[in-house]
Amino acid sequence: MARIIFLLVIFALVVVIVIYVVKAIKMNNKEEKSTPIQRTKERTNYSVADELLKLQNLKEEGIITEKEFEEMKKKLME
Repeated sequence: MARIIFLLVIFALVVVIVIYVVKAIKMNNKEEKSTPIQRTKERTNYSVADELLKLQNLKEEGIITEKEFEEMKKKLME
């Protein structure tokens, strides 16, 4: 009888661990799918001016195009 209870407890712990791992994977996938602008908006302490400077630097370095810069700038200003 004690062996059955032990096995049930172990099984329950495994189920709980699996549930937490699945939730963690889902949360991680959500973060990966969001854009840098969306992740920035989720933070409570950021400066739009700082973000615009970062975008300007990306544009000057050729990492993003003028069109991408304007789109991201528009999103930041919303």
